[in-house]
Amino acid sequence: MLPKVANHLFHHTSRAVVAVQNQTGHTLRNVLQLQSSSGPTTAVTGWGSSVSSGGSAHSGPGPSKFHTSARLHSTPAQSSPLSATQVRERVEKLSAFRAPSSQQRSQNVAADSPSDASQLVRSGFGTYATLINTLTDRDFENYEAVCRAEARLRKRRRAAVYENAEEEEKRIASLRGDSHFASAFALFQTAAVNPNSKFPLHIYNKLLRSCAIHSNADAAHAVYAHLENRSDIDPDAQTFISLIATYASTNDVRGAENIFQRFKDASRLDRVQWSFDAIASDSSIPAPRDCQRASQMAVWNEMLAAYFRCGQPSEALGLLEQMMDTATSQPSRATDVPPPSSATFSRAVAGFCQLGDVPTALNWFERMLQQQESASTDPYEPAHLPRRPDQAAWTAMIDALADEGMVAELNRLFVRWLDQAPQDGTSVLSDHRDSVLAANLRFMDSRTDLDQVKALELLDFLSEHVLPWHVDRVHFTFQRETSRVLCERLVMQYWNRGHAERALDLAERIASRQFEVLRYGQAQETFDSSTTQWRIEGTRRFVTDLVTGILSSRVSSVSLSHLLRLSALLTDVGALPSADFSEACLNAYALERNNPALSLPVREWEALLDVILAGDVDSTASLNTLVDDLLQHSVDITKFSEHAKGQLVRSLSSSDVNSVRLLAQLGEPFASRYAELERLQQSPSETSAQSFETPSSWNETPATPTTPISQNSSARIDSAHSHLVGEFFPGGNRAAVLAAYQRFRDGAEHGIYPRSIVIARLISALGRLGETGKIRDLYHTAQTVLGSLENPKQWQTSGWFLIEDHMIIGLAHAGDVEAAHVHRQRILQHGGVPSADAYGALILNVKDTTDDTSNAMALYQESQTYGVVPNIFMYNTIISKLAKARKADHALHLFQDMKARNVQPTSVTYGAVIAACCRVGDAASAELLFQEMTSEPTFKPRVPPYNTMMQLYTHTKPDRERVLHYYDALREAKVQPTAHTYKLLIDAYGCIEPIDLPAMQKVFEDLVADRNVSVQGTHWAALINAWGCVQKDLDQALAIFDSIATHPTTNPNGPPMPDAVVYEALVNTLVTLRRMDLVPTYLERLRTSGVHMTAYIANLLIKGYASVGDIARSREIFESLQDPQEGVAAPHNHAPHQNKPQAASQVPADAPVYREPSTWEAMVRAELGNGERDRALALLQRLQARMFPPAVYQRISGIMLDESVSPWASADTTPTSPTFS
Repeated sequence: MLPKVANHLFHHTSRAVVAVQNQTGHTLRNVLQLQSSSGPTTAVTGWGSSVSSGGSAHSGPGPSKFHTSARLHSTPAQSSPLSATQVRERVEKLSAFRAPSSQQRSQNVAADSPSDASQLVRSGFGTYATLINTLTDRDFENYEAVCRAEARLRKRRRAAVYENAEEEEKRIASLRGDSHFASAFALFQTAAVNPNSKFPLHIYNKLLRSCAIHSNADAAHAVYAHLENRSDIDPDAQTFISLIATYASTNDVRGAENIFQRFKDASRLDRVQWSFDAIASDSSIPAPRDCQRASQMAVWNEMLAAYFRCGQPSEALGLLEQMMDTATSQPSRATDVPPPSSATFSRAVAGFCQLGDVPTALNWFERMLQQQESASTDPYEPAHLPRRPDQAAWTAMIDALADEGMVAELNRLFVRWLDQAPQDGTSVLSDHRDSVLAANLRFMDSRTDLDQVKALELLDFLSEHVLPWHVDRVHFTFQRETSRVLCERLVMQYWNRGHAERALDLAERIASRQFEVLRYGQAQETFDSSTTQWRIEGTRRFVTDLVTGILSSRVSSVSLSHLLRLSALLTDVGALPSADFSEACLNAYALERNNPALSLPVREWEALLDVILAGDVDSTASLNTLVDDLLQHSVDITKFSEHAKGQLVRSLSSSDVNSVRLLAQLGEPFASRYAELERLQQSPSETSAQSFETPSSWNETPATPTTPISQNSSARIDSAHSHLVGEFFPGGNRAAVLAAYQRFRDGAEHGIYPRSIVIARLISALGRLGETGKIRDLYHTAQTVLGSLENPKQWQTSGWFLIEDHMIIGLAHAGDVEAAHVHRQRILQHGGVPSADAYGALILNVKDTTDDTSNAMALYQESQTYGVVPNIFMYNTIISKLAKARKADHALHLFQDMKARNVQPTSVTYGAVIAACCRVGDAASAELLFQEMTSEPTFKPRVPPYNTMMQLYTHTKPDRERVLHYYDALREAKVQPTAHTYKLLIDAYGCIEPIDLPAMQKVFEDLVADRNVSVQGTHWAALINAWGCVQKDLDQALAIFDSIATHPTTNPNGPPMPDAVVYEALVNTLVTLRRMDLVPTYLERLRTSGVHMTAYIANLLIKGYASVGDIARSREIFESLQDPQEGVAAPHNHAPHQNKPQAASQVPADAPVYREPSTWEAMVRAELGNGERDRALALLQRLQARMFPPAVYQRISGIMLDESVSPWASADTTPTSPTFS
């Protein structure tokens, strides 16, 4: 869908066209001024951020925001019309605002507001160029997506895979329906009305590229005519390539020839830029040594391809002959005919294939195969004579032969390619193997009368030569549905033609090879856990679909031996047998069990045991029958695998008395187990820890190779022990949780364990205590418990998901979010979905990144995609994240959504959504929500909502009467004021007119007298701010600062005081009063006192020195700071503002100071305020390289469009102390 800003802009530009048509001679600037005459506009600062002419000079993320002068109530500044000079400056700087990737470009355009759009229209041609660039990039991205989707459809149809084809076609239609090119061309037409309009070459080329994509020759003619009329710029090879492709796509060979002639004429007149590509170059292809010759080759190759597309191969060959007659040894000139290259001959082969003349293409290809020289890796290296085929030629030929059903030629060439590929530097990829397989299988499906000998010979060829058996060929795996389906069809061809043994041999070999590839990929670190699980699931799907196909095949019956081999194969890949398959196995066994000659290998007896135990019905009778037959046929059970023996013992032990007695007849060690069971029946209080082993693989459970299961089984799940360990739940305190863990460990030492749900709850409870070591110990031990849950098997599966889900919760609360996401991925990879509590824990602990809200919303959206129904905890966490990001609309939407789902909001919910409204200044909604909250019958007063409302009327909408109203409400609700409450009261009396200093002092005295609240740096900072910035009384501000160290509330053994936030308030006062001469003294005191300086102090220093003309000192301070790791929030800057004074003491004074986004903004403002726009642009480039979220970059870069930028705020604004924290 077209971005909102573009929609708005096109509305204006359509009006502009009409205006131009009616007012001949008006320039585009006049028209654009006409567009803005319908109403007032607001000044904008970039792609989506606006700044007022007044207000805080300390902007951006950060808890403390001190204003420099004046008072909170001020008159909004009026915007003034832009001058021509200002328009030119904005256009010159607009290129600095482009996002570094196409995805970010689209996000930036989509984020623009309508008011921004009218401003952008007034800006000039630079704005048009930026929008056209963005729209044509999006158009090309859509084109590439369509090409990939169409290629997928072709491959799936070759493999007879029609599932999801309709959805793919709808997606293609949707992509083609986007109007990015139409919008870009409309912008171009509007700008082109002005005879002075100019665009860089890459804009013309991108427009022409889109013309070729959409086969729009008229648009291409208009764009090229505009370019051709300019004398200050020349086209390049890409220009002519796109034009030729456009006319060829409309089958207009004369138009293509005309463009080709223009290229030759321009070359003769030296009117061609010999750059290789003015749009982009393929980084995988080395830059050509001779750009002129390479450019000429590229245009000639395009013309050759155009002849083929227009159905004129003779003209194409004539062009090729001209190229082959050129001597390659002579230096090239602009007027010379370029020699051909390997790419030229590949184009010829592909051209014949496109025409459907595959025999001629094959003839050319065969002649190329006879050449001595292999293809060059440089597609533009001159080649007077053809060389052996390159990758493109092989791909075109293989696909064409496969589509035409020329199987004999296809197979012959494929074998040749396998032999020559290593020498020629080409690669036989999975797509090529799929094409050969699909063509041969299609041939065999159509030739049911094919001679059996020839059919078997062809099948053996496919299985031995087309299927890859080298382990290092990791790309041919069953993550690809087409490869999996083709392998299934190949095995079924063997089966349906009566070669059952070979079919099963091949199926076993294929499955074994898939797991060998997985092990190799993991060893080489080629596959991560997600990739591995996709391939495991693909292999399971291959086997289960194959079993289904064999059962439903036209073969009348399947022998017991074959069924048991299939059962063993299901076990090997960890797939559960279906009910139909189990029934077929048991029926076949019933028919053959009385046969005296029955002789099954040990592996097939084990497979029969698996089938019996996997059944949904009571398996006791079948199990007893199997044991009888094992005894009758004298099967050596000691040769069973440890896993099978363990299954047998556990199954018999848990069945009836007759089943248990069978153990005694099986010999050792089964007889000993029977004796032990008899003893336990006589002494039930004793506990057994004897068993064979815990299975090393859970067939029904989607375990990954990275999740090993304990091999030492001594698990007995005890109900009484479960109750004992689980007493901590719900609501257990730290002591209760740790006691539960100790009980768990005591039981584990004797082989006794609680149920999975108890272990899971204990994991999440320990996570809230930060006990990660104990969490991992529980997780490891839980594998033993899960391994014992084999009957019924679904218990094991549900237990596995339960443990994984609580690992997410526990690790997220413990702060190990990366590890929590590992378990989230495991659940998703195995077809499950984390719970609402798990997603809530992940969202809650998204922190210390540069874009917490986007990351949290991504998790929320994922949960909704998977159908998770949010609970109150999940709603509270995501609404809180949105509130902190000032996304009130989203927060209110979720708030209404939870009500619609009958989820009752809590005080936490109301506090979060009220905070969201307050942060955006929506006082009416905040008041209404507060009243709704307090009227709820379940309302439990908590301090945050009261503080939030007080903060709204202290800083956002200054109104001391409302501040005191909510403070009185807090006291009436018998809620204890917090440190932040007192700080807000100090601000309310000290910063809101009329100033009431005695009342402010009384609040501070009440704070000192309140034993429940300690005096913190924020309180001292508020006092200094009131006296220094508001009252302009430097002496009093300094006196307060000097009194802190000796004040009775200051603990000499506690953290240093004054702390960083107090120093910030003092420096802000010195900057506001222009007393930078005093700054060095207090910076030295800060250093010697052991207080770590923050980025916010540095911001003020940058601003202060710039304001007195010492920009060099500002730069020195800025460069002395460090950048945090990309994507990670700057550490050590925020702790003092989070009402956690102790945290500040943990930061060493000499620790690095990391830049905040506001630091970059302060430095940009400083440079601009001193007239250094080039330096400001250089800072923006550095900022962009840091990969901050687009919104951050847009806000800072928007300063470039503010003609009133100064490092010094106006004298009309009122300071405040720290706002929302």
